[in-house]
Amino acid sequence: MKGKTALVIQGGALKSIFTAGVLDAFIAARFDPFDIYIGVSGGSMCLSYYLTQQYKATYQIISKIFPDKKFISLKQLFATEGYVNLQYLESFALKHHPLNMKKALKRAGKSHIEIVATNMENGNPVYIRPNKENWHKAMRASSTLPFLTRGYCMFDGVKLMDGGWSDPIPVRRAVELGATKIAVIRTMPADLKLEWSYFGWFGGLWYRENPRLSRRFSDDHQYYNDSIDYITNNPDHVEITQIAPPKFLSTSSYSTTKHRIDADYRLGLDLGTQFLHNFNQDSE
Repeated sequence: MKGKTALVIQGGALKSIFTAGVLDAFIAARFDPFDIYIGVSGGSMCLSYYLTQQYKATYQIISKIFPDKKFISLKQLFATEGYVNLQYLESFALKHHPLNMKKALKRAGKSHIEIVATNMENGNPVYIRPNKENWHKAMRASSTLPFLTRGYCMFDGVKLMDGGWSDPIPVRRAVELGATKIAVIRTMPADLKLEWSYFGWFGGLWYRENPRLSRRFSDDHQYYNDSIDYITNNPDHVEITQIAPPKFLSTSSYSTTKHRIDADYRLGLDLGTQFLHNFNQDSE
């Protein structure tokens, strides 16, 4: 990959187990030719462990924590931390699979790394450059969902939420940063477009006093579809390669089984390996 290259990683909550498989294939092959890294929501956790080359760390975290009632439980729906307890996820990861911050900071000093969140005041994307003080909080901010998690994350005095609402597949952002070759890891089929959802409708109604944020919810499918159109039409004529499941993953965003996790992880390994094979052939 000559020139400035980027790795863009879509979110997907538990579906990020697929992403973990792709990146573990990269780690096993010692493949990391990128200059720019951008992760969204669950993709930011996968990205962080990839940057530190911690093989299977994300797999271990997801496979161990998904059945834990302290992480996901309907009993927590109206509690402070919400249906999905991101604070518990962070504590669990720090205890059992801590991010190698020494390696992470070394990579941050050499590469351009961003974690995407959404500003709840205006609905705009916020591109966080992670550092020693904010790395874990940036991942939490990028994954925070109104109605499902704590609702928002205060970050430098600003309320932030999941980056998927403002820039779900930040390929355009990578181009703005100068990337001419981009690898995109998806957790949804590449050509799939979304339709109107009750969650988006409810969010739009709930935040109706903030028109810009309300539109982020009510038109969430359109923002996502615009990202797909940008990739498909490629108006900036950059080289874009997508690594995406051919159909819906067995794992859903907040529900899965050990069998489904293993199946989706293996699919990620397979497609990641296939990508490497094609890359090596193209390089010959």
